Amino acid sequence: MVFISATRLRVRSVIYLPAFMRANNASVKELLKTKGLIAGKELIDKGLTFWTVTIWAADADMKSFRNSDAHRKAMQRLPDWCNEASYVHWQQEDAVVPAWNTIHEKMVTEGKMSKVRNPSARQTEKLFPSPRWSKTERVFKVKS
Repeated sequence: MVFISATRLRVRSVIYLPAFMRANNASVKELLKTKGLIAGKELIDKGLTFWTVTIWAADADMKSFRNSDAHRKAMQRLPDWCNEASYVHWQQEDAVVPAWNTIHEKMVTEGKMSKVRNPSARQTEKLFPSPRWSKTERVFKVKS
């Protein structure tokens, strides 16, 4: 069994995009160094929407990353930067990265909302569109 963590964040304005991208890049650098990461990918979708999925050997490994300085600092700013933010976790047998439509389905049916200061109607109603653009997918390469 592996532990899956997926997130969906929508940056509420291009004004916040540079700071968000700096924080995202710092988090990815930390992510790639974290013990227990098996695989992952990120998608920048239309409408300033960012999807991520990571596969972990155990939920404790994901929590170690979640509590890292880079990720914690980004999460402190998330309520201001984003108007939609959600996450979902689950376990699965194989270490295959799920398809974006599977992640979307789980996000809508099982996902949890993160607090944002200016929630959109979609955040309030948990009505997120599925990813619409896959040209900006980045696969996280894990060093062996």
